Amino acid sequence: MTEVKKQPMDNLAFDQEGFRMSTPQAIAKYKAERLKCGNIADLGAGIGIQALHFAAYSERVFAVENDPSRLVYLRKNAETMGVHNLEVIEGNALDPKIINMLSGMDAFHSDPSRKRTKETWSFEDLSPNPIDVLKKYKGDNFSFDIPPLFPRGLLQKDWETEYISVSGELKRMSVYVGGAKRYGRNALSLPDGGRIVEDQNLERDVRKRSTPLSWIYDLDESLFYSDLLPEFLEMNPDVSLLHEDRQKTLVTSDKFVEGPFLTKSYSVLESAVDMQDAKNKLSRMKVGKVILRFPMDPTKYYEERRRLEKELEGERTAYLFRFGGMLFIAERVEK
Repeated sequence: MTEVKKQPMDNLAFDQEGFRMSTPQAIAKYKAERLKCGNIADLGAGIGIQALHFAAYSERVFAVENDPSRLVYLRKNAETMGVHNLEVIEGNALDPKIINMLSGMDAFHSDPSRKRTKETWSFEDLSPNPIDVLKKYKGDNFSFDIPPLFPRGLLQKDWETEYISVSGELKRMSVYVGGAKRYGRNALSLPDGGRIVEDQNLERDVRKRSTPLSWIYDLDESLFYSDLLPEFLEMNPDVSLLHEDRQKTLVTSDKFVEGPFLTKSYSVLESAVDMQDAKNKLSRMKVGKVILRFPMDPTKYYEERRRLEKELEGERTAYLFRFGGMLFIAERVEK
């Protein structure tokens, strides 16, 4: 899982840490549309990216923040954007006075700060703790953004868990409780908006191949972490699993397939029995640059790549995969 690169919003104020922790704009817009209501409270608003998006869709927004430095940016950003339906509240979201002040909200959202204290996440690592929010606030609609790798076993079965990716990279796990819930476990791919929802009656075994067909695809990270690959393959009967691990999931098909969860596409051009055979074929294909797409010692990656590219004089870029003891030369096809 990699970090999504976020583009700063024009004219908004932020520090490096606040920007790093802020909600990507594609997600902020989606959440604001989904949670649109009369009055919404944002508990732990940070520099205000999500709260500003809420203000564009809901009638009134109450942004609670306890960090003085974040409050400065939050207020300045609201002023810069000319937002008048956003009220900033300084303090701890679990303070009884603030809880009383926010009684009668139509919806509550929280993207808690995170500080992992053990090897795996727990609710105690989140501030405010979502469990405490649910206990102390009276309401029907709750939304929480929690770490994408948060153990699913700690979540209540009647909550919706939504794995959100941006451009194929997993960025958020959103949890919806009460009336805010629409689905069970699901994966959402932004900005395209494709969604796959868990089918509890579906057989979990998946179609697999040891070698690729005519096409290879990188699959959206959200499907691996949400364990919804069986649902994806059920919806795409021409596609089979080729490789799956925490770093990448590759699938293959004989005919070209498109979809929001297929993030990169590669046309398989040739196969080779070893690196020398691959180099000979790359030379004949006028390839000059080769991207290696198989596991290897990271310290030897560029050495191996330079050795392979030596004496290649073409202008094409090829991708070299390895499956079943064979090498496969492919070319990326843009969407």
